[in-house]
Amino acid sequence: MTSWLRSLRIHYRVSERELAAKAQISRLTLRAAESVGTNCTIQSLEAICRGLGRQSVFLAVPEEQCGAESSVIAVSVKILLGGFESWPLHLMEMVDDFRKSLDPRLILLPPHREVDPRIAALLGSTVLALCQEAGVEPPDWALPTRFLPGPWFVSETDSLKAMAILESPWAFRRNNIYVLENFLKRG
Repeated sequence: MTSWLRSLRIHYRVSERELAAKAQISRLTLRAAESVGTNCTIQSLEAICRGLGRQSVFLAVPEEQCGAESSVIAVSVKILLGGFESWPLHLMEMVDDFRKSLDPRLILLPPHREVDPRIAALLGSTVLALCQEAGVEPPDWALPTRFLPGPWFVSETDSLKAMAILESPWAFRRNNIYVLENFLKRG
């Protein structure tokens, strides 16, 4: 099993030696931070993020109370690492976890700023739809319109595009995204 931190380092094509030097930490500290199941100081994590040229943002949430792996920010990073085509799996995990828990921490933070604009718009639309369904206030980051320059038909099947135009909920249409009415339905 690879840790998210190691995956991020590999994604940016940085060796252990390079990152440890840039972060001004030892390779042992870096290896410990990258190991699954080990603890690391926030200072070390911040140094590693700086070494990768990235800003660090930490949210302290008890793991047993929140499926942090399916938060909006985590989902966007998974999509960045897994490639654009991985979005359906990660998005639907988030939808399922939010519906089960109604935990606002899952939707508190916006998607990673480097994620494809279509994914950022889709995540924002999905969060708005879920909040409307649950009768809760959406987070501020999800409120601005992220209108895509061209329409995105999530189902690329030509025969379903006309139906998607008719059925697409407002939360998606407002961003020029077209889905079938049952897009977020499961089971």
